Amino acid sequence: MKCQAGPICRRTLTQPQGELDLKDDRSEDRTKLKGALNNLIQSFGRGTVLVASAGLAGDRRQWSMKQERRTPGYTTRWADIPLVLA
Repeated sequence: MKCQAGPICRRTLTQPQGELDLKDDRSEDRTKLKGALNNLIQSFGRGTVLVASAGLAGDRRQWSMKQERRTPGYTTRWADIPLVLA
């Protein structure tokens, strides 16, 4: 049986849940979150703690987006952006 060990963060929030923007330093919660992330990185090394939206880079990445149908100007030509109608 394979087991994994790591921190588990659980807390019941009394206010509506929302995402924290790490780039915005105006909130005390964000400052505490940045401090906690920095402490974990110092303790366990770079690349061991990641923000979920960052994904995994390098050799640790097990998947990647299929891009074989992407056009050379997929970010600059409006005609190359797929249109989805619902």
